[in-house]
Amino acid sequence: MNNKTIHLSLLFLLCTTMMLAQEKKYEIIGKVLDANNTTVIEDANIYIIDLKKNIVIHTAKSDTDGNFKISFEKGNYNISIGHNDYEVKLMTIDYSKFNNNTLDLKDVLIEPLKVNELDEVVIVSKDFRIENKNNKKIYHIGNKLKDVAGSMSNLLSYLPSVSVDIDGTVQIRGKEPIIRINGRDSNLTKSEALQMLPSDMIKRIEVTTRPSVKEGETEPIINIITDRKRKGIIGGVNVAFGVPSTAKGGLHLALNKEKINGYGLYGIKREHNISSSREETLRTFNDDAENVEIESNDNNTSSTNQFGEVQYEYLPNKNTELAGNVSVFDSNNSFTTNGIRNISSESLDQTNQFNFTENDVFSIATETEYEQQFNSEKEQLKIELEYEYESRKNLESFSETSISNNDFNTDSSDELRSNEIEFKTRYDWTLNKGDISVGYRFDLSTLDEKQTFFNDLNNISAENNINFTQTDNTIYSDYSNEYKNFYYNIGARLVHTKRKLNDETTNVTSSKSFFNLLPQINLEYEYGDNNAISLNYYSLLRQPRLTYLNSFNTSVDLQRINIGNPNLEPQSTHTIELELFNEFENASMSTTFYTNFITDIIQNVSIYDAENDITVSKPENIGKSTTFGIDFSYSLNAPRWLNTIVKLNGRYGNISGVEVGNNDFYRLNTSLINIVRLKAYKIELSWFYTPKNKINFQTFQNSNQYFKFGLSRRVFKNKGNLVLSVLDPFNSSQIIQTIDGSNFEYRAVIKPNQRRVLLSLFWRFNVKSRFRKTDKDIREKGILQ
Repeated sequence: MNNKTIHLSLLFLLCTTMMLAQEKKYEIIGKVLDANNTTVIEDANIYIIDLKKNIVIHTAKSDTDGNFKISFEKGNYNISIGHNDYEVKLMTIDYSKFNNNTLDLKDVLIEPLKVNELDEVVIVSKDFRIENKNNKKIYHIGNKLKDVAGSMSNLLSYLPSVSVDIDGTVQIRGKEPIIRINGRDSNLTKSEALQMLPSDMIKRIEVTTRPSVKEGETEPIINIITDRKRKGIIGGVNVAFGVPSTAKGGLHLALNKEKINGYGLYGIKREHNISSSREETLRTFNDDAENVEIESNDNNTSSTNQFGEVQYEYLPNKNTELAGNVSVFDSNNSFTTNGIRNISSESLDQTNQFNFTENDVFSIATETEYEQQFNSEKEQLKIELEYEYESRKNLESFSETSISNNDFNTDSSDELRSNEIEFKTRYDWTLNKGDISVGYRFDLSTLDEKQTFFNDLNNISAENNINFTQTDNTIYSDYSNEYKNFYYNIGARLVHTKRKLNDETTNVTSSKSFFNLLPQINLEYEYGDNNAISLNYYSLLRQPRLTYLNSFNTSVDLQRINIGNPNLEPQSTHTIELELFNEFENASMSTTFYTNFITDIIQNVSIYDAENDITVSKPENIGKSTTFGIDFSYSLNAPRWLNTIVKLNGRYGNISGVEVGNNDFYRLNTSLINIVRLKAYKIELSWFYTPKNKINFQTFQNSNQYFKFGLSRRVFKNKGNLVLSVLDPFNSSQIIQTIDGSNFEYRAVIKPNQRRVLLSLFWRFNVKSRFRKTDKDIREKGILQ
């Protein structure tokens, strides 16, 4: 070997040694003991965790003497020490306590899982834990709550800020949230889909009431993280039957590999002959005359809904990710009404009415996402492309037969097709420990609607063909950083909106264009053990869609006219909120005080046309309002066999405008949920109550309440779960609405007959499944990306 080769070899060895020396290894050693009797614990699980990225960096196990040793490179990490039969101990790694890059924890005492037996009552570990994480709440939900909930919509009703009505519609402070699965948009926004899927599939739920600017959304977000900790194929099957005439079922599958992950969902729900009733009274005033119309209806509903979704992730290396999903929703509903309308003025006229409506909805949505990280994960490029197609078809028949021989028959057809395309690109990088994001988003929405009315001879009596196009171009910037226990986020979006409404029947076209600047500031301070206080300001924009803009009448009852308003302006909201979060040993409390300043409020306004004897409802920009609200939730796990959740959401505001003058409105929702855990059973006893409220300047709603009872038991050697749910057993729910107009009074009494008894069975399975080893390059969606 010549001297040149020797010198090159020595130089290579020296460079390699220097490079390796730059990556200092840190080591933690210790001994795991039982806290009760100080006996050693073998095979304890030791994890080095990056909580911000939600990844496991390194793993180790304790030996037969309880000793462990784990090595890692320096980072902002935590160490987790636990065992299947013991509580998990989580500690922040403090590098100031290391000696020669080694930290000796000496004896680490961990508590056994507590099992208290009181009159055959058993509780194992904490079932409801809340984590406050930079502008979002993360809810870790135990098996006991998931067991008794049964469906995903029921489980969401346990969460603070989230309200779920008796029909399964999910809202956060009066807004319908965006539903995501593992960080990706889903057709689960449809309430029917949430009722089909079992709660057993959920690992945790993340709720964002005020999405950051880089999220690109203006609505609240509920992100459902599924259980993907096992390698291989895991899944579950659920079936349910109930009265009146209800059947549903579902299937979920997950495939977890080192570089490929997949997830699939399917659900179906069928209801037949669900009855309800409605009584309406319309009192009109015309000069000195008074007319009274009383209409009583018996309703019958049947429906079949199906939902399916497939997700995939491909991780070719630690810096690249390609992911996407396809979701499909199909719904067929029929609604039959038999009614009698009595009209009394100078004479009495009685009309028999029959109405049949059939509604079909089909929706398919797809999303593709590409992520690429650069410069040691300090920079990231993200590109998303989303497309959704939806088709709606509504067929309606209406007939009246009166004693005055003023018979009337009409049929209508309403077909709507919509296409929505979203393109989003974002570039993130880290600067001086702060995160900066800049991005661009393009949204294109097109809707084509064709409405046709037919008379007694099946000839076209009225027709409307309308096209709606809206484009949104958005640029945004966002900066966030942390200093000790203080977190702040500042961002802004500039949105240019252009909408065009073209009525092909009348050849009338209307166009509008808007620029809107939407800033956002979030300040958060954490203190103590998982306690936080935050002060936030953000602004939102509500754009009116075709339903509000189409000026064509959509009602087959020509005495109840519903039309849109093509001249509507977007509704703008500015919100300031103070949020307090506290977690105690056996309880947690979340309180939010907020105020909204809203301009160009969009609300339906009803008027009575005395000359033509008709009532017309039309959306208007009625003015501006100031709203003050509170959102409160308290969860208590004491005694240990009982979990109590108290929720309260209320708001009061004042509307001012040319049309309404000065007027106030108010609303309050309360719920009390109790989960009792016996030795073999879990029981839910819940009460939901809404006192009398004023929805807007015209509409009042009387108090309403209902109860819920649930009973669950594990079966099939803990691989299955049997759930009995009884909703509103006393059939006590009743909705009364009143509308006060300048020359009319309207009152509606709705009895939904919503008593439901449902028996559900869930069964979990796995094929060649084992807990997977999660290395540094295997990331899990759902926390900060």
